[in-house]
Amino acid sequence: MSGPRIAIVLGSTRPGRLGDRVCRFVAARAALVPGAAFTVLDLADYPLPFFDETLAPLANPDRVPAPSVHRWLQDVRDADGFYFLTPEYNHTVPAALKNALDFLAREAYGKPAAILSYSSTRHGGTIAGNELRLTLSKVGMLPLPESLPLANADRLLAADGTVTEVSDWADRVAAFVPKALADLVRYAVALKTVRAA
Repeated sequence: MSGPRIAIVLGSTRPGRLGDRVCRFVAARAALVPGAAFTVLDLADYPLPFFDETLAPLANPDRVPAPSVHRWLQDVRDADGFYFLTPEYNHTVPAALKNALDFLAREAYGKPAAILSYSSTRHGGTIAGNELRLTLSKVGMLPLPESLPLANADRLLAADGTVTEVSDWADRVAAFVPKALADLVRYAVALKTVRAA
């Protein structure tokens, strides 16, 4: 059996977003994790309309989504696990991320997900991470228990995703992300077997 496909989902679409450097940092750390193929699903690359389908996706198996929606659904279907990167907007996830998740039917059902919330404050998007966990569960994903609120990400990470400071916090973040990704890979392998049974 080939290694699982893990999607790193960048959940912000704003110009000048902090998420770009967070995503570059995570992608670089993913290169240290063997046994999986990692790819970035940047929501900015999916011009999704606002969700307004008459029926809920689960109740509408014959739906014919718009091309951009179809591509998003196909890329989610192709992944075996997800690492969500989310900032916090007004104590919740960005509307673009929630909207993208609302289009899902069973494309992500039974697949593991991990969360890295981030912000330029000392709170690290904790509330958004907790809110996202509820939504992921509702669409059938299995959120892993460990997460990291990435506080002060603007100071910690340069534009190219490299760590800019020497501190215990920087060491903790640098160690946590590959561990979280390795855990996600292990769950993806196990659950891929379960889904195939």
